Amino acid sequence: MAFAAVRANADGVDVDAFRKSAERPAFCKAAAPLDLSHADELTPHKRQHVVEELGAMAPDGIAEDFETLMEWYENPTEEREDSTKHASVRVGQFIERSCDGVNIGGIRT
Repeated sequence: MAFAAVRANADGVDVDAFRKSAERPAFCKAAAPLDLSHADELTPHKRQHVVEELGAMAPDGIAEDFETLMEWYENPTEEREDSTKHASVRVGQFIERSCDGVNIGGIRT
């Protein structure tokens, strides 16, 4: 069950509330393989499974972006490229803001 976040900012997800939630430790543990230090170990297939697992735990304000990424993994199309890039940045920023010590390559928070 996803944590219900308050729409506290323009991004639609209250990171501060999520950081205080009971769901955060499990979410961050699941996100750890995405850290840049594990880039050599993470195959595209494993990344897809990590994103799927995180999407199931994500708060409402960001869950749709995880769904967009999963749709891309299942059926990458040119039409979805822009929305997927946007979702990928939002997901990466959310993970970095929520999980201390997880650095997603190419994401600035």
